[in-house]
Amino acid sequence: MWKRIRTYLILGVIALLPTVATLYVLKLLFAIIDPTLGVATAKLLHWLGVVQFPLVIGGIVFHTHIPGVGTLLTLGILILIGMMARSLIGKQVLRFTEHLFSRIPLARNIYSTVQQVISAFAHDKTSFKRVVMVEYPRKGVYTLGFYTGEGSGEIQREEKNQLLNIFLPTTPNPTSGWLVLVPAADVVFLNMSVEDGLKYIISGGVVVPPVREIGPVKDHRKEGISVEPGTVD
Repeated sequence: MWKRIRTYLILGVIALLPTVATLYVLKLLFAIIDPTLGVATAKLLHWLGVVQFPLVIGGIVFHTHIPGVGTLLTLGILILIGMMARSLIGKQVLRFTEHLFSRIPLARNIYSTVQQVISAFAHDKTSFKRVVMVEYPRKGVYTLGFYTGEGSGEIQREEKNQLLNIFLPTTPNPTSGWLVLVPAADVVFLNMSVEDGLKYIISGGVVVPPVREIGPVKDHRKEGISVEPGTVD
C-alpha cells in the first residue's frame, strides 16, 4: 500500500511540476524582476529629467514605476545576451561563468544539473534525429536510443551490412551514454519526437509519451533496408 502511495505521490509531483514551474517563472518575472528593473529605470529617467514621478497617464497615477517596463527591459536584455553568446567574447564570458560556478560547492551541483538538462533538450534538432529501439543488452530486451546518422568511412568499409550510429543514453541523465553501431536491420524506428523520448528517459519510464499517429512504424529488422540521415519513415 505504501509503495502505491509513493508511486501516486511521484506521479502527482511530475504531473504538477510543469504548471508549478511555469507559475513560478511568471511570478518571478512579474512580481520581482518587473518592479525591480521598473523602479530602477524610473529612477534613472527621473534623475535624467526625462519623466517625473508620480506620473499621471490617462487618469492613472504611477507612483514609482510603469508596470511592464521592467518585463520589456528583461526581454531586451535576454535577447542581447543571446546575441552576445554567439560571439567570441560572449563564449569566453560563458566559459568564465561556468568555471566560476564549478568552484562553488553548492552552486556547482545546481549549475551542472541545469546545464545538463538544457544540453539534453538542445539535442532535439541537432544531433538526435530519431528515437529508436534496439535489442540491448540481450536479445528480447529493448533499450531506447537516438539515431544520429549512418556509419561511414573505415567503419562501414569493414562491415558488409549497413550500420547506423545509435546513441544509448543513461537514466536519468541523458547527456551521458555510449555509441553503438547497429545494423539497420536490427533498428526499430519510433514515431515519438526526440523531446518525448528524452522525457521518457529522464523520468525513468514514468512519463509515457502520447501515441503519435503519423504513419506506421517500420521495423528495419524485417525489411533489411537502410535509412537515409534525416528522413522520416
